[in-house]
Amino acid sequence: MNNLLTLFLMFLKIGFTSFGGGYGMMSTIMDEGARLVGLTKGEFADMTALDLVCSGPVAINAATYVGYLKGGIWGSIFATVGSFLPSLILTSIVLVFLDKFYNSFFIRGLFKGITPATGGLMIFTSLTLTKSIFFNVEHYSQIPGTPITPTLIGMFAVLILAIIGDLKFKINPIYLTLAGALMGAVFLRG
Repeated sequence: MNNLLTLFLMFLKIGFTSFGGGYGMMSTIMDEGARLVGLTKGEFADMTALDLVCSGPVAINAATYVGYLKGGIWGSIFATVGSFLPSLILTSIVLVFLDKFYNSFFIRGLFKGITPATGGLMIFTSLTLTKSIFFNVEHYSQIPGTPITPTLIGMFAVLILAIIGDLKFKINPIYLTLAGALMGAVFLRG
């Protein structure tokens, strides 16, 4: 029961203190998950990959996944409820006061500050995942000593092809994700 309460409170806290939607929560989920329930970087990377191919809100999917990993079916229920409860509460409060504060100078400034901070958290999460997934190291200083393997070259090739497919050819991200999964299954096993 203690682990279930920990999962619920962890996602409740993340829901109340994170801004920018599910992707804005990722760095907090990574840090809090590691600290409170022992979420590994590999489990986090798997969760992120599954979030891209599953329909639904990213934060809910992440909570359900982490909850299931760390507490079974009940863990997934407790974590999921903890994840969506803050949004339900905050949205209800905002709806009551929306007309009064809609043009508030303070509220507009609040959102202008939150936006770049959320972008920074997303970049931090991406760099942390890159360090762990591509190079399998704990510290950035270890990257230069990482051997260049065919798998590493293949992973960078998939990354470059996905970026080109998205930016130049405007390929739907769902197709890019599925193509990356297929290329990984065929060429990057091991």
